[in-house]
Amino acid sequence: MRKILAAALLTTALTVPALAADGTLKIVSVDVEGGGGTLFVTPEGKSLLIDTGWPGGYGLLASPDGAKNSADRIVAAAKKLGLSKIDYVITTHYHMDHVGGMTELVAKMPVDTFIDHGPNVEHLPPGQKEDPQLPGGAPDILYPKYLAVIKGHKHIVATPGQVIPIGSMTATIVSSDGKTLSKPLPGAGAPNPACNTAQAKSAKDVGGEENRRSVASVLRFGKVSIALFGDLSWDKERELSCPIGKLGHVNLLIVTQHGSNISSNPANIADMRPDIALMGMGGKKGGDADPIKVIKASPGLMGFWQTHESFAHPEWSGDKQMIANLNPPAAVVAAHAKELFTVPPDRGHAIHAEITRDGKITMTNDRNGYSKTYQVK
Repeated sequence: MRKILAAALLTTALTVPALAADGTLKIVSVDVEGGGGTLFVTPEGKSLLIDTGWPGGYGLLASPDGAKNSADRIVAAAKKLGLSKIDYVITTHYHMDHVGGMTELVAKMPVDTFIDHGPNVEHLPPGQKEDPQLPGGAPDILYPKYLAVIKGHKHIVATPGQVIPIGSMTATIVSSDGKTLSKPLPGAGAPNPACNTAQAKSAKDVGGEENRRSVASVLRFGKVSIALFGDLSWDKERELSCPIGKLGHVNLLIVTQHGSNISSNPANIADMRPDIALMGMGGKKGGDADPIKVIKASPGLMGFWQTHESFAHPEWSGDKQMIANLNPPAAVVAAHAKELFTVPPDRGHAIHAEITRDGKITMTNDRNGYSKTYQVK
């Protein structure tokens, strides 16, 4: 009987990601088509969700996995990990690909505590009630909906340096509402030569004031550190890492702003020197060449994982075993080319991470069951 059970467990491990052994932190980078949606579950069953993806009608079409919106995929991931509620939700900022799924999520699964940077700061021009490119998606429209959702719930306005315990994991806020850490994290603080390059000093579009206000966190579980900065802007990345690096070495980097070319300041990457990078992107959102090149050139990088291949530039992708969702046929992509924020249906495959306190990080692609374990220092 024991041999039969062991064989069954081995077969399962080869086909689907393990939901994690006792004592491990589980992370799911949910496929929300280039939005934000990362779920953490501690060994005690405490949960943190960072961002809720797109509202219905944006981001993804009704797909073969049965999902009609980002919230469907987030709830499916949560239930697969045994959750009946989410303890904490961090909304990094009020752009529609990060807060848009909130109303639908809370209708499907209770949330205890909401964390954000405070009031929306990105406004439509006087007299304008709608962004014509984003019907229903401007922060001025989404923020009041968010306030209605969180009314009566526990609410934390994040401030730099604040440490939020979530079971055996902690989330240290390193930037919020445009303010960054005043002093380095423990073990950080060395001069950062990468600050002196022309590229690191260059100016780039922030992509909207809400990006600059993103709640950026460094999470710690045992000896492992994880960085997730939402859509933090190029200038704020530099502020965190120059002239001294305030962050220090990070074991797992959830790539900022979906790998957009207005993020991943080289000085910020040089400060963190990630062991593993995980880029949550969409087929036509994020995954730009410059961030990929900068991160892959980081000394000591052991693995680069993606939730999607790029429709336009598949040549920028790396090992396809480490990409959760491969490109559909070109004709299918072309049929949706005019839909700026919507992509062809896919099966919503995720990238999973399972982390032990002593520094083993196992990454798994649930499209193909491909898995790789890294030992970090």
